[in-house]
Amino acid sequence: MIALDLAIKSILRSPKPNIAAMIALISVLVPTMLLWSMKVGFIQSMLDELRTSPASLEIRVKGDYVLTPDKLREIEALDGIGFIIPTARYLASRAFASHDNGRGRTPVSLLPTGTGDPLLQAGEGLAGKGDAIITRDLAEKLGLGVGDAFEISTNRKKQRELLRIPLTIANVISRETVVGQWVMVTPSVIQEVEAFIDGFALPDRGKEGKPLAERPDVYSGLRLYADRIEHVAPLANEMTRLGFSVQSNAARIEAIQQLDKILSGIVLAIGLVLFVGLTLSVWSGMVIQLERLRPHVALLGLMGQGLFGVSMFFVFIGLFNALGGILLADGLTLLLAWLGNMQFQGVYGNFAAIFALPVRHIALIDAGAFLLQLILASFVALKSTYIRPGDLFRGY
Repeated sequence: MIALDLAIKSILRSPKPNIAAMIALISVLVPTMLLWSMKVGFIQSMLDELRTSPASLEIRVKGDYVLTPDKLREIEALDGIGFIIPTARYLASRAFASHDNGRGRTPVSLLPTGTGDPLLQAGEGLAGKGDAIITRDLAEKLGLGVGDAFEISTNRKKQRELLRIPLTIANVISRETVVGQWVMVTPSVIQEVEAFIDGFALPDRGKEGKPLAERPDVYSGLRLYADRIEHVAPLANEMTRLGFSVQSNAARIEAIQQLDKILSGIVLAIGLVLFVGLTLSVWSGMVIQLERLRPHVALLGLMGQGLFGVSMFFVFIGLFNALGGILLADGLTLLLAWLGNMQFQGVYGNFAAIFALPVRHIALIDAGAFLLQLILASFVALKSTYIRPGDLFRGY
């Protein structure tokens, strides 16, 4: 195609206007992408911190309730639930832990656990009823570790009758996960503790009392977690609607999401101003280039080149400037982002990237810049079609 051939020769013969056009594009794209990458890195760092913390997903149900199986099924049907397990009332969740010979008795809190517990890593679940997971604080207090035997105990009837349940430590969880002296056990163990305190018989443990069959099938509380942080606020609202008093990180999550919107608006506004300046710069540059190349365009017409061929001459020049500017801007942005991350790594208090620019965001910004260049080149190309062959001889 003659228009493409002439466009390449024109660029090689007079590269300065095209270099200037690329520099104009780079001067807009690089700061825009760097600002956006800082926004993404900042917000992503805070959101990642929330996502990696199980406490961020927790919907803490405050107080004791009467939770029947029907009520539990109603709660389980709510959208966004990641983990749910019923708990005993506060009194039944308190006990004492000690060595298997009863020495080193210390108060602990009991916590039911099950498959999918956010507090546990993959493979840290309980294999059986006789296993338990304890916190690092309790392990250090008792001087015990994984595989060691210990027991939990509680009293009833004015402290005269003692229930002792032997357990084996299956795992020890870190302080980053749970702080304090906690023992995580299967729900059935906590049910035994609560039934014993309420005066029911536990034949398997050698304890007499009221028939266990007469014990009502109700629970007093819940351990409830959303499946992801975006569902924390809606799930907390649903629990409040059902009459529960709850506490969660919904306010903090919503604040970060609102901050994300504000920062996005600021960066987009700055980017819009820069792109308006780019539009004016590219438009004026291409109009000047059109006037400079007017004799060449007229010559194309004199040679019998149609309007399409004439217009494509400027479209090719515009596309060359766009592709060159975009590729250079992307390379420079990625280089500066890499250098910035190397220099400021850990400034957020963790090792999250300061500059984070997903590929899809780069592609979207590049597409916008390319489309702008194409539109401007098309307008100039349309303007070039009004140049007639006779314009070649004007001024002579």
